Amino acid sequence: MTAHSAYYRADGLFVHADGVRLPPPRGFGHEPAGWQGLSVAPLPVGDHVIRPARAVRGLGFHPASVKEARDFTSAVLADWGLPRLCSDIRLVVSELVTNACRHAAPPAAGMLSEWSIQFGLVREGGTVTCMVFDPSRRPPVMGDPGDFNEGGRGLRLIECYSSDWGWDILDGQGKVVWAAFAIPGAS
Repeated sequence: MTAHSAYYRADGLFVHADGVRLPPPRGFGHEPAGWQGLSVAPLPVGDHVIRPARAVRGLGFHPASVKEARDFTSAVLADWGLPRLCSDIRLVVSELVTNACRHAAPPAAGMLSEWSIQFGLVREGGTVTCMVFDPSRRPPVMGDPGDFNEGGRGLRLIECYSSDWGWDILDGQGKVVWAAFAIPGAS
């Protein structure tokens, strides 16, 4: 399991924070890189689109969004005939959306209604990838929660339960944090 991070630009170049050009991450084009056009424009909170290989839902910056994302995940995976992945993906989706709600909300509380979290699922080849787009450009940070702290283990859970995970900073648009899951029996 690897976490990829890079600044992605529309011209397809990856640039490290110090300005050095990087080669695209392993499997670029197959792994999530950016939002991959899941939706042309952000969906309003509560709206969703489900297609045979892509599903998107707009979520708000509030705790109820975590349950909405889990329920949406269950419905999409059932529709796609992938109930065996539901438990692991629901756990990771909970962590991804919780992180977005806690750490990526716009700073001005009055502006919350103008922003939304975009949650997407993509089925491609033998992989299902969940993606959470938020307006913050701050990358996720895996910390050391210590033995007695209540929180701080979310990214470790994501790393343990997914096949691969990472994040991409989107030019002027925030970031997307993603986790990929291998479909059992798919080649």
